[in-house]
Amino acid sequence: MSTRYSTPDQPDIPPFMVWNLDLNEDGTTPHDKSFIRIPSAPNQSCAIRFRILIGSTASIDATLHTNYPLDGSDYQRTKFHAKRFNFNNQTEQICEFRIEQPGPYQYYLSYKSIDDDDDDKSDAISCANDRNPTVERIYRAFKSKRTPTAYFLVDPHLELGGQPLPLDGIALQSVSPKWLGLLKDWSPQLAASSKLGYNMVHFIPMQQRGGSDSPYSLYNQLELSDDLFDMPLERSEKEVRLRETLLEMNHRHKMLGVTDMVWNHTAYNSDWLRDHPEAGFNLENSPHLRSAYELDAALTQFSRYLSDLGLDRMVHSVADVDRLMDGVATHVFEPLRLWQFYVIDVEAALASVGDAWDAAATKQLAVEDRDTLAQLSGDARTEWQRTYMLGDRAHAMSTRFGRTIDAGRTAAMLRALSSDGTKDGALAQLRALLDLLNLAYYREYDADVATAQKNIGERVKYERLDSGSWKFGKPIDDDYKIVDPLFTTVDTRDDVDDDRRHLANNGWIWGGNPLDNFAGAQSKAYLLREVIVWGDCVKLNYGTQPADNPWLWEHMRQYTLGMARAFHGFRIDNCHSTPIELAEYLLDEARRINPNLYVIAELFTGSESTDRVFVQRLGINSLIREAMQAWDAHEMSRLAHRHGGRPIGSLALDCLGEPGFFTDDAHGGTRIDGIVAPLSGSLPHAMFFDCTHDNETPAQKRTMEDALPNTAIVAMTACASGSTRGYDELYPRLLNVVHEHRRYAALDDPLKVGLGAAKAQINRLHREIAAFQEVHVHHESDYVTVHRVHPVTREGVLMVAHCAFRGTPETASFENPRLYGTAATAEFAYRLRSAEGAKPDSSSDDGILHGLPSILEELDAPGISKHTDSRGMYTELQLPRNFGPGSVLVVRTRLVDFKPNLDWKIRTCADEVVAKLSLGALNAALFRCDAEERDVIGDGVYNVPGLGALSYCGIQGWITHLEHIIPNNDLGHPLCGHLRQGNWALDFVSKRLHKYARVYPQLGDLAEWFDERWALVKRVPNFMVPRYFALTMHTAFRALVRRALSLMPGDIVGRSRFTNQLALTSVQMMGYVNSAGLRPTSSAGDCSMSAGLPHFSTHHMRCWGRDVFIALEGLLLVTGRFDEARDHILAFGSTLKHGLIPNLLDSGRFPRYNARDATWFWLQAVQSYCVLSPEGLKLLDTPVERRFPDGEAFVHWDSNAAYSKTSTVADLIQEIMQRHAQGISFREWNAGSALDSQMRDEGFNVSIGVDFASTGFVSGGSQWNCGTWMDKMGSSDKAGIRGVPATPRDGADIEIVGLQKSALRWLVELCHQDVFPHEGVAANGTLITYAQWDQLVQDSFEKHFWVPLDPSDDAEYHVDSAVVNRRGIYRDTYGSSTAWADYQFRPNISIAMTVAPELFDPEHAVICLHKISSVLAAPLGMRTLDPRDMRYRPNYDNSNDSSDPLVAQGINYHQGPEWLWPTAYYLRARLLFLHKAVSQRQAASAELTHALRTVYHELHANMVNLKHHISSSSFAGLPELTNHDGSYCRDSCETQAWSSGCLLMALHEMAKLELIVHEALALQPAD
Repeated sequence: MSTRYSTPDQPDIPPFMVWNLDLNEDGTTPHDKSFIRIPSAPNQSCAIRFRILIGSTASIDATLHTNYPLDGSDYQRTKFHAKRFNFNNQTEQICEFRIEQPGPYQYYLSYKSIDDDDDDKSDAISCANDRNPTVERIYRAFKSKRTPTAYFLVDPHLELGGQPLPLDGIALQSVSPKWLGLLKDWSPQLAASSKLGYNMVHFIPMQQRGGSDSPYSLYNQLELSDDLFDMPLERSEKEVRLRETLLEMNHRHKMLGVTDMVWNHTAYNSDWLRDHPEAGFNLENSPHLRSAYELDAALTQFSRYLSDLGLDRMVHSVADVDRLMDGVATHVFEPLRLWQFYVIDVEAALASVGDAWDAAATKQLAVEDRDTLAQLSGDARTEWQRTYMLGDRAHAMSTRFGRTIDAGRTAAMLRALSSDGTKDGALAQLRALLDLLNLAYYREYDADVATAQKNIGERVKYERLDSGSWKFGKPIDDDYKIVDPLFTTVDTRDDVDDDRRHLANNGWIWGGNPLDNFAGAQSKAYLLREVIVWGDCVKLNYGTQPADNPWLWEHMRQYTLGMARAFHGFRIDNCHSTPIELAEYLLDEARRINPNLYVIAELFTGSESTDRVFVQRLGINSLIREAMQAWDAHEMSRLAHRHGGRPIGSLALDCLGEPGFFTDDAHGGTRIDGIVAPLSGSLPHAMFFDCTHDNETPAQKRTMEDALPNTAIVAMTACASGSTRGYDELYPRLLNVVHEHRRYAALDDPLKVGLGAAKAQINRLHREIAAFQEVHVHHESDYVTVHRVHPVTREGVLMVAHCAFRGTPETASFENPRLYGTAATAEFAYRLRSAEGAKPDSSSDDGILHGLPSILEELDAPGISKHTDSRGMYTELQLPRNFGPGSVLVVRTRLVDFKPNLDWKIRTCADEVVAKLSLGALNAALFRCDAEERDVIGDGVYNVPGLGALSYCGIQGWITHLEHIIPNNDLGHPLCGHLRQGNWALDFVSKRLHKYARVYPQLGDLAEWFDERWALVKRVPNFMVPRYFALTMHTAFRALVRRALSLMPGDIVGRSRFTNQLALTSVQMMGYVNSAGLRPTSSAGDCSMSAGLPHFSTHHMRCWGRDVFIALEGLLLVTGRFDEARDHILAFGSTLKHGLIPNLLDSGRFPRYNARDATWFWLQAVQSYCVLSPEGLKLLDTPVERRFPDGEAFVHWDSNAAYSKTSTVADLIQEIMQRHAQGISFREWNAGSALDSQMRDEGFNVSIGVDFASTGFVSGGSQWNCGTWMDKMGSSDKAGIRGVPATPRDGADIEIVGLQKSALRWLVELCHQDVFPHEGVAANGTLITYAQWDQLVQDSFEKHFWVPLDPSDDAEYHVDSAVVNRRGIYRDTYGSSTAWADYQFRPNISIAMTVAPELFDPEHAVICLHKISSVLAAPLGMRTLDPRDMRYRPNYDNSNDSSDPLVAQGINYHQGPEWLWPTAYYLRARLLFLHKAVSQRQAASAELTHALRTVYHELHANMVNLKHHISSSSFAGLPELTNHDGSYCRDSCETQAWSSGCLLMALHEMAKLELIVHEALALQPAD
């Protein structure tokens, strides 16, 4: 084995990746893919593919529109490029393009939808005379639709020193430029950061600062701060020096640079505000802020004159706050009379309405308004009047008494309402009405004042009573106002109106919606004092586009471009409050000059969905997450688990990919081979900070000692990591970016300060393990363990941290980690301690920032010992001595006796191993239900504890579950648990293949392939077994499927996932069983077709005549399995008896002849074989050994007489036709309970004949037997129906007449070609030629089967009007012993339409097809009976033990349950007749294309549910039937031969229409 199939070398270049996104039926993106990042790997090219099912709602004229620059042009957010979906295959459409440019992108679909509201009924079918009137369109109108916009994000490619820097390898440090000192002196500081292992530096803003000296309150965004330079410099020179410094940082110190971008506010004293006050929210452009401004000004005055009002300026207690708030109510709110901004001025309103009343042209109330008003009363009437008088315009708090009524409209209304018609009376009514309306507005005012007072009071409490507040202990005066002012008044250069000078300050709102502009007209946040203000920052008023504020947008664009030229990335400050349209615009501009711009941001939205909006629209690459928000070790472990990685032992992502190709339209349609894999949804990428520059330090929030475990946990998390300068040096407290003026210390050796030595190792380890994407996080008391593992090499790093939250004891319970199958080597161990008795150097006033005195103690290596227990070998780690709070240890791990390239080993040689397998061997390898397995090798299906028995013994049985487990990484699935517990499943897989090798020797190679891989898998720890089991099974499965499809060269096999799935059911249904061959003594390995699994799998119940030949066209002919088709035709033909093909073959031993239709389906299969197979008509000359030599008498299969006579296939055909023509009458051999325990004695009598005197139809049967596929025999004594068929369908059945006509037509053609030796049949001593017989049936059909729409036509069609239940249909039977049964509406019509379309009047056929569509068509199958029929019972339950004769013991098998196989005939019939109707229509080319496309779409729309079902079926097939509206039926076969086979044949016939439609659409220009 190892010599024949040696493992090839693994390629160095990663394959081209095609990331596939399956869209919903309406073209929208699945909810679980609402956030999409395009995965990237170094040196790997990729493309994105969008895929929709043909027939889905969005598949007509589907066009993708994306702002990704498909033409290679520069990216423009608002420029969308259209790209049509291509017909990838018979069931899918795809749209794909190469991804080469990072950034955030949008897409949506446009498509045509069938317009059900179209009023044009010119081509409609009128069914006005039917009892159930309907109007159906033949040529459907379309209307254009589009999906909502969706997004995908392509991450930037970051490089350091010519090597890629993955996002998960980023180790970032935040620094403040003003604490770094002069720019020219930065290099040593940056060198220290680099030595500590950081590879990215985040600089907080370095622009000129405003009056507060805050780096986030920028005075001039375009000018770097002067204090970075030792001399005055021009702006351009400053920028040059900055870029030089950053280049040195990149090349010398190997770090990238990121800076803050502050877009949403400017310093209150920014000089440019004097020229551009319109840049802020002032009282001119935002007059709704006037009331808020007046309140703000009054509070400022209150602060100034507090003593004059007799109030204390100092606040020491809550009681002081309460007294202060009483003063605010009395001296601020009462004098302001803010209620005037809310209410209607009653007197002014009365005066204006009085004037309008007197005007000559007073309006009249419209009649409809008068009527409405008359019908209303109470609150509804008042609300109508309010809206009528005030209109529906939103009220802005811009002026006092700004809420006004329309005097003219109000006067008109009053004239209509006035009881005495006088002006005075009307005005009196109006006064009462206005007082009523104002009552609500006064209530609104009272509520708003209460809210504002509460917010002022709460703010005062915080600022005056909290010792951490900057106002604590300060008096209330001009410098320390009662609350910070919400407005800034600028001193403009020009003499402008005061309203322009008063600008709203920026801030934030607790719990506010970040997508809402809290300074907008819809908000009262400033008036209600909800804004927690930044008094040094003016909020900028951008509007939503550059035209709204041109100067401001351009100013910020220049600022942004300057930073994009210098830095590798941006941190968006206060991102959640930045106008999203502005951020989009500025980031787009930045990416024009720096396409690989790395963008990070904090979002305090409180909502993952809102976070996603910002991430998607702005292209945020990493969201900042904060470890200092954790309150204990458990929460710390939760954050580490949440922010990245997959569980250790995760199922291989390789299992998700399939070999495929990408068509590069941008390069002439070049085909690029690669891997097609599904896109997965994810959370936004995280940058996890141990402490941000805004967080309190560990010494403040926890303990100083926790700095070490905290940063170690962060660095071990599978995402980007961040820290702030001073964290490693153990700064005692959060530095105030405004008031702090000391500088960072110049560190001679940063490794000797604070955490330095440990942090350097931790950071470098973080970069090294960026690809270690498997993670296990464990929490135990105060310990957090994080294990990171490489998914392929299985190398790992394990860290144990002993957290040091306040109150953590020196020791706590901790179970020593056991690493099964794993070896470990110590890397490092440290403990951080406080230097006892020492005082922090920061107490000195040397102008330098110092950390807390500390000791970083290097601990002994952990104890590492090897042991063995029932689970195998394991390594145990023992914590070193003194591993107290503030300790961390790190060990490296590797699997013992592990093959490093095991993934590659597993994925190789599978195709070579299966290259010689036959389809029979493939059936054994892939499928085999329980009964089949027991029949051949004596074993059954595998039973997984907690899951149950698998559907199949073969690999498909496992794949059914793995197809769910792998994409969902469901390691908690019972199968995964079972695999971890032992190797039983592995042994089962290979042992059964070894047993089958006795039947199919080539399976021995596959068994050995598994043995070789299982031997390696058994060496890995048990927690890894699910991963490698899944990878091995998936690899084998895909190879087996490829081999199977290669052996089925049909013209539609391999054209799509759906056709592949259907074709594989051919392998599924065709297998070898000992008990059911095609002949009494079949050879080992000879395959026979099962009618359905698992119920019809062995013995006499396996091979059914009608089932086999209904399914044969699709399962064997369309798939190119002509030899197997021929074998079945000849085997069944050899058992011809009484002119009939048997219903049950029973290997030819004891066949049963109780089916009137099986013979005609056999004839149809013979005809199809002669048309489709290479052998063609030569089959007719093939000799067939007869099981019953004279075709009548029974002889035992092993007697000398059996098979002693030979006939040709042509002879068999003639015998069938002749026996039917002369009449068939016999009693079944061995009739009685041994043959059929349910049937009455009369039912064993079979009678069939032809009425040549009237119709030429074949008819037969009786009320005691059921000779068609609707063959359910009553079996309930309780219900009194034993031996009573549910659906005898005696007489001439429409599908048999259709099959008969098809056979006659074919024989006429053969006679004309002189290739059939018989001209006709003898009936009553007279020769009736096939041409005569054919014509007789043709002439008789319509007038004996059509049920006209108009009852006046009944006589013409031999219709008994009294029993008609539905019109515009074809009868199910003609000449039934029960008259009403003839008129039952069933799906058998479409079978006749398909095989003999010439029988049907095309107009009648189209009408009937629409009736079938609206009445019988169900989600998956066809209702077997009209729901309007009194016997309709749609739910089949074979165990029903009631006394109800309509459902007992499943008697309703064909009385409403929805069978799948007729669906395919319905689709074929629609194809035939609608295509014909369209083709014969005289119309322009575009209209014909439109109509053909409609037909094509609707055919596929009927298959969408079938496509979904087969993809999710545990048996990988289509069921026999479903219950009501597609609901599951437990008594149905899970997969049925004819369900799949008939659909394959339908798809085969639809291929021609597909070609016509595709060619026509290709000639049409895109919209």
